[in-house]
Amino acid sequence: MSEEKFQVIIIGAGVAGSAAAYTLAKAGREVLVVDKGRAPGAKNMTGGRLYTYALKELMPEEWAEAPLEREVTREIMMMMTPADSVAVDSTFGSVNQQSYTVLRARLDAWLAEKAEEAGAMMVPGSTVDGLIIRDGKVAGIKTGDEELEADLVISAEGANATVAERAGLIRPVELKDVAIGVKHVIKLSEEIINERFNTVSGKGAAVMCVGECSKGVSGGAFLYTNKDSISLGLVVDSQSWKNSRLPLADIAEELKRHPALARYIEGGDLVEYSAHLIPEGGFKSLPQLYADGFLLAGDAAGFVVNRGFTVRGMDYAMLSGIAAAETANEAIEAGVYSRSILKSYESRLQQRVLKDLALFRNSHDYITRTRHVYKTYPRLAADLMRNIYNVDGSPAKLVSGLVKKTISGRVPYFDVLKDMFKGGRSL
Repeated sequence: MSEEKFQVIIIGAGVAGSAAAYTLAKAGREVLVVDKGRAPGAKNMTGGRLYTYALKELMPEEWAEAPLEREVTREIMMMMTPADSVAVDSTFGSVNQQSYTVLRARLDAWLAEKAEEAGAMMVPGSTVDGLIIRDGKVAGIKTGDEELEADLVISAEGANATVAERAGLIRPVELKDVAIGVKHVIKLSEEIINERFNTVSGKGAAVMCVGECSKGVSGGAFLYTNKDSISLGLVVDSQSWKNSRLPLADIAEELKRHPALARYIEGGDLVEYSAHLIPEGGFKSLPQLYADGFLLAGDAAGFVVNRGFTVRGMDYAMLSGIAAAETANEAIEAGVYSRSILKSYESRLQQRVLKDLALFRNSHDYITRTRHVYKTYPRLAADLMRNIYNVDGSPAKLVSGLVKKTISGRVPYFDVLKDMFKGGRSL
């Protein structure tokens, strides 16, 4: 039995966990954060884009000090075939600091440091083996031979929330509800990145790809510019990948050699390689978010929305950490930690996080089940653009005729219209 009792123990020092710890510590609460990484951020991986409104909400005066990489002012959506690509390239003079690329090892370490400065206690390098449960209420954690008690435990342990799962508080992760992300971080000088992406220091690009990058498997690729590196990665639906029997590491390696992307990373040095589970089941797969003495936040709760052209998770994780802390404060003030008071956590999430997940409840199914997206449409797009630009001395055709020529015999027009309609309603 532990001689020390905390008001709140948080499992995980990622974005959600540190946001909750910072908010609680600012309110003068006794907070302990336990993380299995050797340091906060050491085990955390993401594609690398943060929508900063959430960071500003967490710390209005200090957010600008965060180790952000580049403000995203150029958005590129790319369809890829084995040899070609078609891209929609959008450049914005100003986006009012809407989003930045980030490297999680740096960002998470900084957030944890801010939480510590506010008064939270951080214990890295420790694995939580289980929860203390008394009379149906979570009453602390077990780590090694030690038991640490708390009035409330917040799980922010990531996509594979094994502690909550072993305690029977959430169901096991299902293959259909997760994706796998593989990322390379490639070192390049700031000057070369600026030149290749036609940008200036502090500004950068986000590239989202579909088609050949995933070899027909449901998924896509991403490229983000950092200050002096590029994050290039692949995300595939786990069920689709399993059915394909394709070697994921080899596909990710081939991605670096595709002519549409190789020119951006040529001459760079690989400095990091990582992989990560991503919860993409969406609203339909959300677990119970609270129990007696317990709250679930961030990726552990499945707060991710993938719309193909944007992937949001870190901002939702941060908002859920804030909401969990506010709910904990309410419970501490009342001296009650039952479901009846902790259910206000769900209400706090409703307006933005849960509302968004409900709105895009069909996005995951559309992305994983629309069969033409990953092979047919990229090839049609490339062939159409080739036909539009082709001048070989033969009689010219109107664009409408070129569209018919490109599509004819390859995909039914009804399928195209159906996919467009479903996409508009799902994404």
